[in-house]
Amino acid sequence: MRIRLVHMLSFLLLTAVLLAVLSMGGLMAWNLRNGFSDYLAARDTERIDRFVEFLAQKAEQAGGMRALQDSGVHTRELLDEFSGQQGWRPSRPPPPRNSRTNRPDSPENSHPPPDGLGERGGVFGLGDELLWGRALSSDAGPLIERPVLIKGQTVAVVRVRKPIPVPDDVDARFLIAQYTGIAGVAVALLVLALAGAWCVASRWVRPLLEVQEATGRIARGEFGYRLDAVRTDEIGDVMRNINDMAQGLAQLESARRRWIADMSHELRTPLAVLRGEIEALVDGVRPLTAEAAISLREEVLHLGALVDDLHLLAMSDLNALPCYFEEVNAVEIIQRVWQRFALRAEQLGLALEFEAPPASPIPVRWDARRIEQLLGNLADNSLRYTDAPGKVTLRLAVDSSRVFVAIDDSAPGVPASDLERVFQPLYRADAARSRHSGGSGLGLAICNAIVQAHRGSISAAASPLGGLRIHIEFPVATTGR
Repeated sequence: MRIRLVHMLSFLLLTAVLLAVLSMGGLMAWNLRNGFSDYLAARDTERIDRFVEFLAQKAEQAGGMRALQDSGVHTRELLDEFSGQQGWRPSRPPPPRNSRTNRPDSPENSHPPPDGLGERGGVFGLGDELLWGRALSSDAGPLIERPVLIKGQTVAVVRVRKPIPVPDDVDARFLIAQYTGIAGVAVALLVLALAGAWCVASRWVRPLLEVQEATGRIARGEFGYRLDAVRTDEIGDVMRNINDMAQGLAQLESARRRWIADMSHELRTPLAVLRGEIEALVDGVRPLTAEAAISLREEVLHLGALVDDLHLLAMSDLNALPCYFEEVNAVEIIQRVWQRFALRAEQLGLALEFEAPPASPIPVRWDARRIEQLLGNLADNSLRYTDAPGKVTLRLAVDSSRVFVAIDDSAPGVPASDLERVFQPLYRADAARSRHSGGSGLGLAICNAIVQAHRGSISAAASPLGGLRIHIEFPVATTGR
């Protein structure tokens, strides 16, 4: 059986609230019962102390404890008078006095005062004879004893058995009412907790279900599906990340399709030319001369160079671009490449300039062959797409940990909206750098792969000369992949 997240969250929240409510309710009930028992015991002790004071006053007014006893006063009368002083109304009128005897009250003519004081003990003389109340057996349990003092002299002792920790009907009803209230509040809290847990769990689970549906649809290739990511919590961040992922996958899919279409076009052009020339030779339209063979060779070389470039990009995408790092002089490598294009620049009517820091050489750990390929592609790209008369400059700078290379060329430039795309395979800005200038459209993509293999960065921007600026940063010491 599958347990859904909403049920699990509801169960966890409800369990936490249930434990909290039961713990709090149990603690309150236990504290109430113990506190109430302590309250009853303290109240009983206080009333016994008041009764002792009352009895001492009565005895002093009568001329002594024996005189008070000889006056024929009954326990009921003492307790009723004491209750009257404390503001308690006697439960029934006192019984008639027994004129024939002056003995202590018998059980039938005694009545329990509040808290059963007359039932739980009595007043005893100094010889332990019972003066009022009830005699106590030897197994009566713990007692409360208070001396009756007249002018500092003990004339009697009040002994009362401690109340059994079972409240009477009124007290029991009070405790039951409190327990019922606690139970009612606990049940109400549990109901509210259940409703709150369900609401909270639903609020958490609903967007997760949307995420589940979105990921399933994206996995099936629906890259245009988007979530309504309006939440500001972590779930909202997940939903926004899924939208970004879907957008990235859509862009990758679009780039893949465009790549396939562009590559088929790039390969079809030299193949079509090669096929046409071969058919012309086979049909005898064109004689097999040295010039025809050279033309075929050039087309084959062009096709081979295109395939080599594609292989190089494929290797870089697999993080397997072969590089062999060694200690070299950065200034020497760049000067050698730049001098190789000097004659071509002069023929095209372009000025080729190189600026390096005066402190040379600059020792670096590079793959010299790959760096020469990188700079060659950049120089060829600038010379190919710069109008004469124009200028192409290369500036070299270095700090403690990085080498900076900047290549600028003059007009025409690249639209600002296309600067981020110049390193994509087969990209051409048709308005300024059209196909008639030649090239496969893979040169800058290969440059990007070489820079990445050297743990560097490459970017494109508008040049102050009016054309394109390529800015490259290399670490001085490259460990490679």
